[in-house]
Amino acid sequence: MKQVSPCARREKGDLLPDTLYASFRESASRNPHRTALMFKHQGRYVTITYAELFTKVSTIAARLKRIGVAKGDAIGIIASNRPEWVMTDLAALQVGAVVVPIYPTSSSSTVKYVILDSKMKLLVMENAALLAMVSDIQCQLPDLEKLILIDSSGVDARSEVLTFDQMCEPMSDTITQEVCVLAEDTATIVYTSGTTGEPKGVVLTHANILSNVQAMITRYQITVDDVFLSYLPLCHMFERTCGYYAMLFSGATIAYAENLSTVAKDVRDVRPTILLAVPRVVEKAFEHAVHEVGQNSQMKQWLVAQTISNLNKRTDLRYRGQRIPLGLRLRCVVLDKTIAAKFRKIGGGRLRIIASGGAPLDRKVAKAYYVLGYNLVEGYGLTETSPVVCSNGILDNTLGTVGKPVQGVQVQIGDNDEVLVKGPNVMRGYFNKPEETAQAIDENGWFHTGDQGRFDARGNLIITGRIKDLIVTSYGKKVAAAAIEARIARSSYVSQVMLYGDRRKYLVALVIPQRSAIEEYANSEGIVWETYELLLNHERVRSLIATEIEVTTADCAPFEKVKAFTLIAEEFTQESGCLTPLLKLRRNLVADRYRGVIEALYASTEGGRK
Repeated sequence: MKQVSPCARREKGDLLPDTLYASFRESASRNPHRTALMFKHQGRYVTITYAELFTKVSTIAARLKRIGVAKGDAIGIIASNRPEWVMTDLAALQVGAVVVPIYPTSSSSTVKYVILDSKMKLLVMENAALLAMVSDIQCQLPDLEKLILIDSSGVDARSEVLTFDQMCEPMSDTITQEVCVLAEDTATIVYTSGTTGEPKGVVLTHANILSNVQAMITRYQITVDDVFLSYLPLCHMFERTCGYYAMLFSGATIAYAENLSTVAKDVRDVRPTILLAVPRVVEKAFEHAVHEVGQNSQMKQWLVAQTISNLNKRTDLRYRGQRIPLGLRLRCVVLDKTIAAKFRKIGGGRLRIIASGGAPLDRKVAKAYYVLGYNLVEGYGLTETSPVVCSNGILDNTLGTVGKPVQGVQVQIGDNDEVLVKGPNVMRGYFNKPEETAQAIDENGWFHTGDQGRFDARGNLIITGRIKDLIVTSYGKKVAAAAIEARIARSSYVSQVMLYGDRRKYLVALVIPQRSAIEEYANSEGIVWETYELLLNHERVRSLIATEIEVTTADCAPFEKVKAFTLIAEEFTQESGCLTPLLKLRRNLVADRYRGVIEALYASTEGGRK
């Protein structure tokens, strides 16, 4: 081992009970009249108190026992973020069942695989479309006995399908015998969406998750006064641990966004104090805010640029302990109360922390948030670690790092700069995959993350790349693809980019331009175009993108330079299968989908650009 974090001390904080349901029950007893959940109904937010939520959960748990759900049975949830997701989860945990979340955007083949592999006994579905998909394959699912439908509108009554409303009906003869659930019992099996290969079921215990919940409550200083807006998938442990369990067990309020397209409006309505985000969302939100404040006015856009520039200078001087000139101080006071205040208003005006995870965040974007008055903190984790390994905190936030290990977690840097993790948050293993488990967790209990990193002088972890994302050229040169892609994506004309070049002489790139910016450029330059696809083939547009790539990668090594690129009109999306639910590239799938385009780039290039 090369390095050991110097910061492995425990942090203070009241201990939670030893199971997830017990932690919720305790919180509900302390905060019966406080608002637990908020959701949109007919365009307005409706509230559910902790007492009301506790009653619903208890009723559903009794119903689950009545229909034969026993300790250790696998219960699936395939739904978007909504109160019924939480109610089902807590009720299942109360009876000792194992919760298996499935993304509602999953393909039929993925749903079938998860149900079969987990030996799922009962499945809770959101709507008629999901019911139809499951019904089509139900004859191939021998263990699946019960189906429950949350939204039964448009569905003919079927005796074999229960509705969620039926599950919530009080029972005259409620079953009172409690199930003995232990900290070491399995709480959930989470199937990793993965960027390659077959999904693996990550087995997490109550103790695994609660150790992480406790750590995040302490690190983010979550209290009953916090309000959280939930929009990232509850199927993922980042949202589930930090945005659901940590909030409810602290007595905070969770509001559900109506859908992804309404998040900006919901933020203004809810005025949250805490948000979770992934880098793609953070960057898109910043672009949206700049556009909204600038309002297509050159003067306002200039003021936005001046605001960020001046506030950035002030921040740098403060960090270095140097004197701030009077002129700069006065400019910053004015710009902060005018332009920067508009940015904060877009965020609801009460945000005290935005936590970003799932992938590296562009440092310039993070710095812009910081100087505009947002406390944007980065963290790092994996499903296999429940998920948080490291995170910056409110009072200890070092930009460009993912912070220090959270309480109870140890981190080492091993061979090939791989990040290794040990602690109470590390999974029990992969479900029914002993060989994969042995490969991931060594004989000393260290989980091998597959990520590369290093510590700074203050014990903060810096993620430098992912071993699987390394492109190895035919000359043996190793290229950290994600880092270079992030550089290119800094361009206001670039939305997404993927590099390719494994076992090839040089790199090529698939570039998805920022459509609005390209069209605005074309109009300003007097370029005549009929369709967007034809516009992307225009010589001046290609020249613009070529320049952007050259500028953003100017200080890269020669073997890290892009030698050829193509412009693609359609974005990589989760629906197309090109992105995971946390918006990470599925590189192999994208490469296969655009194989012909990639080969054409190499065929038409002799060391220069197409």
